[in-house]
Amino acid sequence: MLVGELSRRTGVSERLLRYYERMELIHSQRRANGYRDYDEQMVQTVRRIRALLAAGLPTRIIRQVLPCTFDGATLRPCPGVLTTSATS
Repeated sequence: MLVGELSRRTGVSERLLRYYERMELIHSQRRANGYRDYDEQMVQTVRRIRALLAAGLPTRIIRQVLPCTFDGATLRPCPGVLTTSATS
């Protein structure tokens, strides 16, 4: 899906989605015309990011814990996160 569709489905502005991509929170493929193409999974990923931001986590920590999320409500142990965030 294009960035506009992802924006509509998540309620997050296109500009903020591009920021998330620069921060390596979400990923896209590039079409032949250069447009970003997001897979269906990105809808849930963006929702997880928004929930983690609402919980007060900075994007640098979200980048670390995001791979450890399951369904957006459950986290599994994420090796190294506690020691990394405690020393930052």
